[in-house]
Amino acid sequence: MKEKVLGLSKFEKTLIFIIPMILGGLLGWYLPVIGNWILKLPIVPFEKIIEFIASWNSLWISIVAAIIGMILGVLLALIIYAESLEVVITFESLKLKLDGKEDTIYKKDISAIYMEKKQLIILGKDSNELYRESFDAKKEPVVQEAFKEYQYPWAKKDPFEDQYERWVLGHPDFPEKINALLYARECALREDKKKDAKYLRVDLAKLGVVIKDENNGQYVRLAEKKQIELFR
Repeated sequence: MKEKVLGLSKFEKTLIFIIPMILGGLLGWYLPVIGNWILKLPIVPFEKIIEFIASWNSLWISIVAAIIGMILGVLLALIIYAESLEVVITFESLKLKLDGKEDTIYKKDISAIYMEKKQLIILGKDSNELYRESFDAKKEPVVQEAFKEYQYPWAKKDPFEDQYERWVLGHPDFPEKINALLYARECALREDKKKDAKYLRVDLAKLGVVIKDENNGQYVRLAEKKQIELFR
């Protein structure tokens, strides 16, 4: 059986490419008209700039603005492509492609795969988290069927959901290093630094820490191997 690819379909990719390009071109072409409409509003921010845009009445300016709008639309489409997860499934392994990076996870190293809050989550043999990324939740039945077809251990929900406990500063069950990273991640979440929080999650996953963000808090469990190390 050939490999199966989960991700944006050709039709979706075409729409993502064409729609922003067309909208960008139209926005550029009608920019002076839009500027005149904005000037009629009771309150106009950046009024001088809007007046300058509304004063454009040259055909060439409209053409150039439309071309720039189309280029910006194409760039937006490329960003969407890069940030959309693509999963290539074979009987031996998964290839996960995102933002120019490719990760390979072998079936023999996987204990469970499931979807949760629009994210695809892959767990290892020690109940550790191998992978977590946003994925199209609307396609969950298709995703589930694909993984089952290639004999991957699909789970309807997190098989360890009853093992999480809310993390608090200086949690007595976790080593100092883990507590420090969890504190740094909590600060990042409070400050809405999503990228920092994501990178810290990856660092913690390498230490055997699995995290769920719920009720404005971090709910944490330790992978089985990490538990054995700590309580040996």
